[in-house]
Amino acid sequence: MAKTQVALEITEAGVRAVETTIGRAPVILAAGEVALPPGAAKDSEILDRDAVAVALQRLWADARISSREVVLGVGNRRILVREHSTQLSNPDHIRQALPFEVQDRLPVPVDQAVLDFVPTRQDAEGVHGLLVAAVAEHMEELVGALAHAKLRATSIDLLAFGYARALAALGAPGETGLFLGIGEHTTHIVVATDGVPRFVRVVPLDIVPAGDPDADTPHGPPTPDAEPALRRTRRAAAVGPRALDPDVQAALIELVGRLRGTVNFYRDRPDAVPIDRAWIAGLHADHERLVDAVARVTETPVAPVVATDLIATSRTFALAPELATRMAGTASLLLGGIR
Repeated sequence: MAKTQVALEITEAGVRAVETTIGRAPVILAAGEVALPPGAAKDSEILDRDAVAVALQRLWADARISSREVVLGVGNRRILVREHSTQLSNPDHIRQALPFEVQDRLPVPVDQAVLDFVPTRQDAEGVHGLLVAAVAEHMEELVGALAHAKLRATSIDLLAFGYARALAALGAPGETGLFLGIGEHTTHIVVATDGVPRFVRVVPLDIVPAGDPDADTPHGPPTPDAEPALRRTRRAAAVGPRALDPDVQAALIELVGRLRGTVNFYRDRPDAVPIDRAWIAGLHADHERLVDAVARVTETPVAPVVATDLIATSRTFALAPELATRMAGTASLLLGGIR
């Protein structure tokens, strides 16, 4: 039986992973990230399998990750997350009927899609939940890249569901929270109660300086092609969190506008439950003006989240603050709850 568990994310900027113990009170044993050369991947999509496999092998070696089985987190603008209701109640029957019930709502033919349904509640009208649809080819490329690096995905999990579980870990029992997970090109807005997602929205928005798609490249051991981007990132980090690039600032302003529209849409729903608190993770999550803006939109207390807020580190491992900031989403994949 495995003694540890590993969560893995593949983004356009790089690959990142965290390994924890298994149990009721897991601790982080290892974590790290390695940059990808430009064009190797794009937010959970593999464009260059060999380059991604090399980065994964380097990550495992440099971070000293022991297990080669992973929970793979995915989340990008091409993964469909929509509400779905059915009058069926048996889980097996729901999954069998799903391709026929949702085929007109998919961006690709149903035989080219990977479908899942996550039930969230049941009433007299049937079972209600979230439909998740991804392009099968993209999932196969992800699994193939892992196999090329001698890794195996035991499960593929949506980042939004990790954020929902994070809300359960951060909030009080019965509390409904909002989680804003800001990525380089995709942001997740999740409302959940006790780890059960009530509402999920995926926002496609580039939070990077214009003309510099690698501005948020990780600080892991660089590949030759990625090294200039890493130098740019370190210079930007030295300026401080409040000296934002004008394009990044404009993108964050747009993000707050989209958050306002999303919160208003959620509150207008007949089954909406009031949001008690909100949390932010990812890029610029600790920026005071962004935190204040999110607080005004949600009308709740707001706090930034890092990986160590979700899972403590072991006594023998220290997670650098800047890495802990970027690893919050990765760590959330290992929390218990709906998957």
